[in-house]
Amino acid sequence: MRTEARKIADSPLEWVSGSGDSSGIILSSRVRLARNLEDHIFPWRASREEMLACEERIRSRILSENSLRSFRVFEIDQLDPLARGVMIERHLISPSLAKGGPGRGTAVDDRGIVSILVNEEDHLRIQAFLGGLRLHEAWRVARQIDQILEDLVYAFDSRIGFLTTCPTNIGTGLRASVMIHLPALSVLRKVGKVASDCGRIGLTVRGMFGEGSDSAGSLFQVSNQVTLGQTEEELIEKVSGVAAGLVRQEQAARDRLLSEKRSGLEDKAWRAWGLLRFSRNMGIREALELVSLARMGSETGVLPKVPSSTWNLLLMDIQKAHIQARAESDLTPEELDSTRSGILREAFGPFHQTGQLS
Repeated sequence: MRTEARKIADSPLEWVSGSGDSSGIILSSRVRLARNLEDHIFPWRASREEMLACEERIRSRILSENSLRSFRVFEIDQLDPLARGVMIERHLISPSLAKGGPGRGTAVDDRGIVSILVNEEDHLRIQAFLGGLRLHEAWRVARQIDQILEDLVYAFDSRIGFLTTCPTNIGTGLRASVMIHLPALSVLRKVGKVASDCGRIGLTVRGMFGEGSDSAGSLFQVSNQVTLGQTEEELIEKVSGVAAGLVRQEQAARDRLLSEKRSGLEDKAWRAWGLLRFSRNMGIREALELVSLARMGSETGVLPKVPSSTWNLLLMDIQKAHIQARAESDLTPEELDSTRSGILREAFGPFHQTGQLS
């Protein structure tokens, strides 16, 4: 089964390429649509037989659609914990879905843009990921999949919209989010105010892996809190506007550090670079924090220039399940930290005179 986990770990992810507007600060844009089938009991109270029947119906629809032929369909219970862990780290499934159970599955396209979660909190969670600030484009992609699957007949009320398990998803069923890197605002201790300001206008700020996760490496998810009372376009525009504003705030904070605290910024950045280049044992949290500082140093010209795609790929490659998936055997915690350091040394060690990593 390690072969399956490695295959998933080595599969493409479009957002990792570093494409899209403001990709140095906004790593990815995601649009997620929550849907339920009209003639099936919602997952939270469905029987085993109901869950299996619903999953089979969705699976058959996906496999019969010619435009979805690039999708791989997975039954969660047929995946070992390592493969599930890799999928969580790649944001292809949620920790909740990874727990498994009858009728739970996912379908993933071969470009690493779309994943369809089956029988998680709702019958369907359609999500599209793209690099940079591209929420409008991600919405178009998600909507295309939504239109293909809507002949399954969604649970819908003419007054309030799509019906979902959680009341906060009723209405459009749409969550728009960006994964954003805010190291300068973190250094200046401004993230608390950012979160407070977002909360006042109906947005929420979470850690890299969503609800319940921390913000290691100054990585945050910013998304809308409710989906009722506004159209899809209005929600997308709202989150896009706030994200663009956060990019400007982060850039202003970086400029301030360069002009007022350059010596301190250079020291932090070069210390991080040195530890990443020479360390022999490093835990994931420390690695994320150091990569964050080094990335800011690179993007402000303090350190050698490193492409956004390299930074993004490292975020995946140093995660626990990704490391285990590529190992020949199970690693102890000490071996994990050692292997992680080896990955970082390989990335940060040799670089050309031009300043580009080799």
